[in-house]
This record gives sequence, structure tokens and C-alpha cells, in this order.
Amino acid sequence: MSDLTYCTILATNYLPKALSLAESLAEHHPDAELVVLLIDCANDSELPDISHADLPGVRLVSTAFLGLPQAQVDHLAMIYDLVEFATAIKPLAFKRVLETAEQVAYLDPDTYVTAPMEELSKELDASDGGILLTPHFLEPLPEGGPVAQGHLLTVGVYNLGFGAWDRRALEFLDWWWARLKEECLFDYLSGLFVDQKWMDIGSVLYQARSLRHYGYNVSVVNLHERPIGADSSGLVMLTTGEPLRLFHFHAFDPDNPTELSTRQTGSTSELRSSSEAVDALCREYADRVLRHRSALGDAPAYPYWTDSSGRRISRQLRRAYRLSSAGLEDSALPSAFAASDAEAFAAWRRRSWKKKSRELLGDAAKSARLALPEEYGRLRSRFPKLASSMKGKLVGKSGIWG
Repeated sequence: MSDLTYCTILATNYLPKALSLAESLAEHHPDAELVVLLIDCANDSELPDISHADLPGVRLVSTAFLGLPQAQVDHLAMIYDLVEFATAIKPLAFKRVLETAEQVAYLDPDTYVTAPMEELSKELDASDGGILLTPHFLEPLPEGGPVAQGHLLTVGVYNLGFGAWDRRALEFLDWWWARLKEECLFDYLSGLFVDQKWMDIGSVLYQARSLRHYGYNVSVVNLHERPIGADSSGLVMLTTGEPLRLFHFHAFDPDNPTELSTRQTGSTSELRSSSEAVDALCREYADRVLRHRSALGDAPAYPYWTDSSGRRISRQLRRAYRLSSAGLEDSALPSAFAASDAEAFAAWRRRSWKKKSRELLGDAAKSARLALPEEYGRLRSRFPKLASSMKGKLVGKSGIWG
């Protein structure tokens, strides 16, 4: 029985980043175990060889680790894209880890440990519900800041690239999984941002604790409140003097020598050029990622982008499959990925245009309701039966439009 085990979840294309994370964790927590769950490996025989990394604390596991029937894994891989799938299974993975550990800490594969996370277990112990989270920001956002204050209404209060749970949180993990197994969607029109908006609710219901240490989960979006410098002890937060513990390299491209992130509006190069400490950290991280990428070679294509016949699976088709499977057993529809179901799935695909049309109609209705609320209200007043029928068809069992 271990006290704290770390976990990360990814597809194989992110393995160079996960191994860079593992190296950094081993430097500062040499006895720690990192469970690396690869969502594109259905069983352990498909796991890649990472012997070049010489990281005895790393345990690669496949989706078999989750203990789900393969039909349910196929179902999740079909209704969700890569990011949604990797996010949805977090509660299941954490429950499995907690079978042999007292505490589990999740680290996104693109995070990087820069100092021992010595507060982590004590902070988790101090939480009322056995849940420890990091808010995106610890201070009000300034005018003209990196993102607007309202951005949190879209993505949620907490950045779930990091979090920690112990066995007191098992009931919460069951509650979270009940939401994520069908509603872990990247769908702004429905007010969903994969797992993070659900956590806004769960954190209140199950008494989560906010970690207010400035050195955890630092990223491109909160550097304005957490500037980084260096002293004789290592990297520190210039405003508080706290050590930098964990940096989140969100959308970092190791081949780009100037940008901190490639997904922000405008350039982020000034964040590197204005800070020797940040730039040095970026170069150190990039060197490690590139070294592992070279040793591993080209990553295989994500197997769930296509069905068993090799045809690409569109977002609309995934949503249509999700709608078609509502209320059914996971094995009720033919699998997109089992060769034995190829003919049956092809037949379902041909019939799916009705469900895809409904999904597109739902998006259009949600857009109209948001963009034209007065007009939508008049339509509802004039045609109440039509409005009620449309709502009944488009509002899911969770109560959200979608």
C-alpha cells in the first residue's frame, strides 16, 4: 500500500511529453509511481516500449486497467473524440489507483514538476471531502488580461490538468463518472467544457478544497499573477516567494523556439523573452520532449479516428451514435471498431443521417435561442406545442440542451 500515486492519461502521440513529465517527477520524487494510461491501447500487449527512458517508477497501462467490458470502451471511444475520451475516464482511473493507494494525484501529460510537491498530501488531508483542486486564477483578472473574466463561465473555475483525491472521494468519483460517461462533451452551446464544468458543481456538493499555493499548475494564462524567477534554491514565484512546483505547458510546441503556447490569441513570445527563468524552463522541457520523440519514433495514428473499415468518423457521426445509444446497453449498437461488426456498423452509418440531422438541428436551435432570445420567446408563445416538442427532443436526460 502506497500513500500517494500519480496518474496521467493520454494517447500515444503525447507519450514524449508524458515521459518528460515522468523524468521531472522522478527527479523530485524518486520513489513515486506514475501510472500512465494510454487510451489507444486496448490491452497490455499493445503498450509501447519505453525502455530507453529507464524510468522504473513508470507503469504503462491500457484501457483494460479500467475494468470495463470492451464493448463499453468501444462505446466511449465512439461517442467521444480523443480529448473527450481521455477526460471522461478520469474517475474510473482514479478509483482503480485508489484500490492500492491512499491518495492519487492527476497530472496532465503536458505538466512538468520543478520542485518537490511537499505540500500535496497535507493539503489533501486538510480537505473536507478528500478532493484537492487548483483554480485557474487566485486573484481577480485585470482589465486587458490574458483572458476575460467571463472566460471562466465557459471553461469552469478549476483547471483539471491537476488534482488530487483520496478514498473519502469515492462517492464523488461515482457521481462524476455518472456525468462523464455520457456528458463529457466539448460543447459550448450546451454549456459544457468536458469535465471542468461538472467539477464546478461537484466541488460544492462534495466539499473540495482549493489549493492556494501559487506554484502549482502555473501556465500561460496565469503567469500575469504568478511571475517566475530564480534564486539559489531554484525557480520561485516572484510575488509570493513560494517555489514553483508544477508548470503546465499548455499547447506548447517543442519545435517552436520562441512561443510559450500556440493556442493563445496573438503571440506569447514576450512571456519567454521577458523572463530568463521561463525561457530556460521552456528550453529544458523542449529538449526532453524532443529526445523522447526521437527515441520513440513516429506515433501511430489514433485508432479511433476511423472505423474498422478505415472510414473517418466525423463529430456529427459520433453525436448521432450517442443519441442512438441513449437508454440502450453499450453493446446494443454495432461496434465501430470490431471487424466482426463492420457490415452492421456500415448499415447503421447509412441510416444515421436522421440522427445527424437532429444533432445539427439541435445546434441550430440552441444557437437561435442564444442569439435571438426575444424572437425565440415569441415563437414559443405562438407555437407552444412545437416548442415543447422540440425541447423534449433536444434536451438530454441531464437537463442540458444536447
